Amino acid sequence: MSQDPEELWARCLLIIEQRLRSQSFNTWFRPTTARRFDRASLEIEVSSTYFADWVESNYLGLISSVVNEVTDFQPQITFHVFEKDQPIPDPAASRNETHSSSETAVEQLELPHLRTVPSAESGSSTSLNERYTFDTFVIGEFNRFAHAAAWAVAKSPGKTQFNPLVIYGGVGLGKTHLLQAIGHDALNRKTANQVTFVASEKFLSDFIEAIRNQSTADFQRRYRSADILLVDDIQFLLKGEQTRNEFFHTFNALHQNGKQIVMTCDSPPGQLEGLEERLISRFQWGLLTSIDAPELEARIAILQQKAEINNIPLADDVAIFLANNVGSNIRELEGALIHLMAYCSVNHAELTIEAARRIAIERGPSQSAQLSIESIQQQVAQHFNLTPELLIGRTRKQEVAQARHVAMFLVKRFTRNPLKMIGLHFGNRDHTTVIHAVQTVENRCKADRSFASIVESLSDSIQKAHSLG
Repeated sequence: MSQDPEELWARCLLIIEQRLRSQSFNTWFRPTTARRFDRASLEIEVSSTYFADWVESNYLGLISSVVNEVTDFQPQITFHVFEKDQPIPDPAASRNETHSSSETAVEQLELPHLRTVPSAESGSSTSLNERYTFDTFVIGEFNRFAHAAAWAVAKSPGKTQFNPLVIYGGVGLGKTHLLQAIGHDALNRKTANQVTFVASEKFLSDFIEAIRNQSTADFQRRYRSADILLVDDIQFLLKGEQTRNEFFHTFNALHQNGKQIVMTCDSPPGQLEGLEERLISRFQWGLLTSIDAPELEARIAILQQKAEINNIPLADDVAIFLANNVGSNIRELEGALIHLMAYCSVNHAELTIEAARRIAIERGPSQSAQLSIESIQQQVAQHFNLTPELLIGRTRKQEVAQARHVAMFLVKRFTRNPLKMIGLHFGNRDHTTVIHAVQTVENRCKADRSFASIVESLSDSIQKAHSLG
């Protein structure tokens, strides 16, 4: 078999073309090329970060399946965005050449950086997202104080009265963005040499792994050597007594050494059910600050900034319509903008209020506050008589693995979370694990009626519990 990346990718494209409608293939696959293609890595060149987001969310499973079918490879899949001074292939070359200026802009979004679909990482540190910086953080009345505190911490970590800094608020309001912005800024200023960003589920899974491998000393060394420890969604540390105890000692060690600790959670620590008094008291040593839902003006500014970053001509009236009619948090606004861009690109339409109205109707009422990955994990774990900790843990026992696959399948069905986010919530597994789980459940449902009945029963329960039916 030839090892030429372009030839291998061309063979894959022939099969992908047979499995998609002509318009979808011409829009999303014909413009792509392969920079690298071997057993370890498939690096696909695309014209924009928006393009990469769309392909990842909608076609990553298909690409992985076809690549394995053609080459027997299971590479890590990455997307490389064209540099601005490089020629960008026209995805409409094989279609009608009458395009609006909005369509052209949508298809030629440019942000020159390598965007990687993450795989599971070793060690205690999770890479910072290069887009989550203070420069890209929109400030409004809803988050002004939290931003000021975060900026002060990045400037002088461990030397302000804001240690620890605890930022709390609902889903999709920018807590994770602000958390990672601290890390980026501190590293750029050189006020910190080692920044460790970790989701609390990753801290939990790392600790479980350390106990299993009798390597708790290495675990403690990794987490306690940070100059800044950034912990996302601290409420999930409530799941295990040993984990809470380990975090308590990690917190003490860092604080006593003058190191900075920043955490996020979904409500004030004092309101987190099950959080021990000793942890609550330590969280209150520093500063507790909230991020609220953005006001209308902030929502408009957020949409305009996202459009500007991606070189999208978003008219003021369209931004105002979306801000008024699509959700109340930043994540929903970003999702709606991506949805609108995709709709206009595929349907050769301009970014008008009429297109925005169609997207608002399709997306329907916001469900993110009610339906979360965690709530689905809870229901699946309860159905299979397991604990959520076991469900996201590393055990490969058949009954646990089956429940985990079902949970991943249902999360993919009922939420809009990208594969990387789903994998993170299942013990920091990578996107290929999620793809495998979804395909396994789909195949077994076709072959096993009793199993299909279990999956549909759980689906019905989730729909009723969250009023999705």
